[in-house]
Amino acid sequence: MITVVIPSFYSNHLVEKRIKEIGNEVPVIIVENSRDLNLKKKIEKEFNNVKVLIPDENLGFGGAYNLGIKNSKTEFVFLIQPDILLINDCIDKLIEFTKEFKDFSILTPYDKNDELWKNYEIYDNNKKEVKNNKYTLKEVDYVDLSWLINKKNFSTEDFWDEKIFHYFEAADFAKRLRDKKKKIFVVMEINTYHIGAASHDKRLEFFSKLHRNWHYNWSRFYFNRKHYGYLHAYKKGLALFIKLFLKLFISLILFKKDEVKLKFAELHGLSASMVNARSYYRPYKNINLDN
Repeated sequence: MITVVIPSFYSNHLVEKRIKEIGNEVPVIIVENSRDLNLKKKIEKEFNNVKVLIPDENLGFGGAYNLGIKNSKTEFVFLIQPDILLINDCIDKLIEFTKEFKDFSILTPYDKNDELWKNYEIYDNNKKEVKNNKYTLKEVDYVDLSWLINKKNFSTEDFWDEKIFHYFEAADFAKRLRDKKKKIFVVMEINTYHIGAASHDKRLEFFSKLHRNWHYNWSRFYFNRKHYGYLHAYKKGLALFIKLFLKLFISLILFKKDEVKLKFAELHGLSASMVNARSYYRPYKNINLDN
């Protein structure tokens, strides 16, 4: 059996659609990072197979996935973002797959909205392609949309780095898997469809941009420092710092208020990571969407 884990942040409209696509026989864990107790009451009342977890703070994607995995009771856990459509009987096919194949660490359905393979990466040409009568499995080095995890092949420290709030958490996860010789496969006959840019309430659009700008730059520096060392990270970081500072200065001269805020968020995120500050920025913290 599979447990589906979905992190959410004011993603009520998407979460309910995913639950209906999954059906009522598969356990589902929603980790609601907004602390929306109304969502918990509504969902758990309507769907008997769904458990909504409300953490004490916004954990980001990685922390939410870890919490969901910890609370799952099945051998396999399927992690998905809320804006991933589960098409063509995706869950049923995954369950069928796990009955026939158990010797894998990470499997991901092929996303029908990614013909250019932007969400998968292959770093060398020696990757395997495994075929049988039903499935074609293509080995990749990185995936960024969904993960079917075989829990028996992992220890707790193998999962998501909770120091990363957003961005590069999947890259970090995949890098650590590769370092431990664990393989990631895309199964071509099982499919999802990534809507994209739809995981939060539209009223949060500008705050989402601030969030992305800050965390992308914090996480990029942290990732480089963690995996490639201080010298590599600071060499790239200092060049980027100068570039971002010049862009901020130009925005100030041109009196572009929103652009100044966005550029400052980029510079601030990078600076925080360079001085080893934790990933603390939460632009949504005091927002109330109840009205």
